[in-house]
Amino acid sequence: MSDFQLDEDRYIGRRVREIRARRGISQQVLADRVGKSRGAIAKYENGERPVDSRRLLHALAQALGVNVGDLTGHEQDRLDPSASRFHSAVPEIETVLWTQGNITDTRPPWSFAELAALAVEVTRLRHACDYVTLGPMLAPMLADSFRHVRDTDSETAWDIHSVITYGIASALRARGYESLAWTAAQESERAAQKIDGTAARAATAYIQSQILFTRPGALPAALDLAERTASQLSSTVRTVGDIETCGMLHLQASFVTAALGGTPDSHLEFAAEHAGRLSQAQPGSSAARNVTFGPANVALWRMSAAMESHEPGQVLTLAPELSPDDLPGEGRRAQYFVEIGRAQAMQRNYREALYALLRAEHTAPQHIRTMTPVRELVGHMMRSAKRDLVTGDLGKLAQRIGVVPA
Repeated sequence: MSDFQLDEDRYIGRRVREIRARRGISQQVLADRVGKSRGAIAKYENGERPVDSRRLLHALAQALGVNVGDLTGHEQDRLDPSASRFHSAVPEIETVLWTQGNITDTRPPWSFAELAALAVEVTRLRHACDYVTLGPMLAPMLADSFRHVRDTDSETAWDIHSVITYGIASALRARGYESLAWTAAQESERAAQKIDGTAARAATAYIQSQILFTRPGALPAALDLAERTASQLSSTVRTVGDIETCGMLHLQASFVTAALGGTPDSHLEFAAEHAGRLSQAQPGSSAARNVTFGPANVALWRMSAAMESHEPGQVLTLAPELSPDDLPGEGRRAQYFVEIGRAQAMQRNYREALYALLRAEHTAPQHIRTMTPVRELVGHMMRSAKRDLVTGDLGKLAQRIGVVPA
């Protein structure tokens, strides 16, 4: 037994047990609702087996009548001092969205050129998962973006507005504010309709599908939105931005398909075809882009889809074919190591799993320390791994991500 009080640690199965007991639901009834055996439910609740797929997480939440955040403890993350700068900025972002920028604001406004440059910087910070720096920038930038579209009603202003609201929706979703993220995504959709741009419409559908993916029961809608939009836009994909954003739609569709228990190969192939067209494509006039898209990112999503399909061997076969240095952005590179760590742990190679997770944390600490799959995996390893791991780097990692008390 380790020096840590493992009976105090946070894991999804423990919350499942608490909520199931409050609702007066037996393990057998819950097992029947999610299509598992009673013994499997007991192992999840006792921490003997991790909840290691989105499909299972969503099924448990739906069966218990709760949100995913009720099982993952996302609300508790907002009390973390290291994340306070982002979370304290959310009420102001909400006010700006609700009022469409009609707020009391005494600061000097940014010019349109300054706003466009800020949009690029915010995208960089988001890809780097630097939410502490990002949070305070969002509300002022959004307020000025509303001002520019209100004052000029120009296509260029609406184009930048679509990029800014898309980025805000993405950041809010990543930090657990799905409802507010949806409001931002709707504003991005309004801007995309104003300019009728392929890249802006594809980017909006992508983030909306990602938000839907966080809700139990909404996976079919998430898949339909991604597939339908990709199909509608297929004949208009010409520029680099068009290819990048529509390619990401296919990657999103591949992952949702895997989460639904289907075969993601066709969507992955469509994405690979899009990536193959990038070198020949012309730059477009729209600011809507997704610079993370390309052959390397397609390879990463293949790994993620294989992991969601519970194929750890396939993940570890694919991993050597991809260099993390080829992935743009710290968030993507961290995800590469997370998938390797999850696959190694699934094969009970806990030391190799730990090394991969530590590399992921080093790459994007703010992102990794709040990832539900990472917390669930580290908690499981704390209960299953040998003492030398538990009392060493694994135990320290568990404290940093909040699995056990510091």
